[in-house]
Amino acid sequence: MIEYLSNIWILLINSALFGLFTKLADLCDEHHWKPFKGAGLFFGILWGIFGAAVIIGHPLIGSFYLAILFHWILRNKIDYLNHGIATIIILISFIFVSKTYQFDWYLFGVIFVTYSIFGVLRDHKKIESNWFTRWNVYAYIILLVFAFLDRNYLIVVYSYVLNSLFYQLAKKLQK
Repeated sequence: MIEYLSNIWILLINSALFGLFTKLADLCDEHHWKPFKGAGLFFGILWGIFGAAVIIGHPLIGSFYLAILFHWILRNKIDYLNHGIATIIILISFIFVSKTYQFDWYLFGVIFVTYSIFGVLRDHKKIESNWFTRWNVYAYIILLVFAFLDRNYLIVVYSYVLNSLFYQLAKKLQK
């Protein structure tokens, strides 16, 4: 199963679907978008499944997204039932593979600290929301530096681009 999830094309497809379902779950809660009864829970479960698939599929990508997930927990962004379900699915899946997982603590730490600093500063209105913070440009800069130093990190860049693209496309449904 892990070999299947590690296929580059499967990883990239799962990254895109992870971003899509993350935003669709969010739209059901915070923006009251209700395409069908139970949509929030349904999209929360799919968010968790595809998030777990991406995290299990590649340890560098997993280290990156787990840092973001822990930053969300720190900032109390896991604030709806479907967010909690997604988080539980992702964390339980990670626990099952953690003994053989080559976790990248350096990437995790840099991303967690950076996202947390920018997030907390935005939360407390110490910095304005602008294109740099709204699009998380700081994360792309960090990932490109990692990829410049070691080409193995390019897969994280590709994953994050697709994840972000599909997350942003899902936002169009709220308009």
